[in-house]
Amino acid sequence: MAIELRASGARALIEPRYGGRIHQLFVEIDGREEPLLFAPPEPAMYAREPFAGGCYPMAPWPNRIRGGRFFWAGREYAVPLDAAGQALHGLVFDQPWQVVARAGRVVEMVCGFGAGWPWEGRAWERVELGPGYLALKLEVRSAREAFPAGCGWHPWFRRDVAGSRDVGLAVPAGNRYVLRDHLPTGELATPSGDFALEGAPLGARRLDDCYTGFQTPAARIDWDRLSLTVAFACPRPHLQVYTPPQAFCVEPQTCPPDAFNLSAGATPSSEGADFAAPGRPLSLTSRWTWALR
Repeated sequence: MAIELRASGARALIEPRYGGRIHQLFVEIDGREEPLLFAPPEPAMYAREPFAGGCYPMAPWPNRIRGGRFFWAGREYAVPLDAAGQALHGLVFDQPWQVVARAGRVVEMVCGFGAGWPWEGRAWERVELGPGYLALKLEVRSAREAFPAGCGWHPWFRRDVAGSRDVGLAVPAGNRYVLRDHLPTGELATPSGDFALEGAPLGARRLDDCYTGFQTPAARIDWDRLSLTVAFACPRPHLQVYTPPQAFCVEPQTCPPDAFNLSAGATPSSEGADFAAPGRPLSLTSRWTWALR
């Protein structure tokens, strides 16, 4: 059953059954509730299409692992692949989460990583809705021993909020990752051309790129009537930007795609994975704030 959080001028629907995701976030614009997230009409549709819609947590890794294989402490490990042969978005986006706390405008949930992860651990998530903000926290927790870890959120945003004709996106990052076969090589480049996100409309730009090198880790989304800031914090903040035609995604992450393999490669310019250990969870926070334009 969905959990509804309410605050002045906003409402959020949380779906623990379908990956602990935020199914929808409504914000009042000109006296009318407007959905900000691209989402299916019925949450049950996530059982067939778990990737496309709402805002779901990714753990114990975000985005992709090349071939589902990586090395840690001198040993090779493998994680499950999907039907397309990808180790994509972690192990909890399509699993039921357990609600462990529910009070007022706050809900907390947990989900274990299961047999697909070589180590014993789980993800923990906190969602709080307040007047003009949504506050999120995500942790990767280890039960017994240290392991490589990453996490993030994958929000799908609508392009046409409140009838908007296009959407502007500002990502004040000093670097983006150079890609080969859609995965980072470890080399960094200064964003330029279509990769420079300075607030101009997205238009027909098709991006699936990771940004880092933030002085202030935050992105700003501008629809015609609403501005939304997505701020995020962790030791090494990253942001994945994905812009298919029907929607767009602005994804705070603790690391880039394929970070476990970037760490093993030890490329000088790469920022690889972190780790989780007992009593030392890997944490990511994000705060969304909005205002009318």
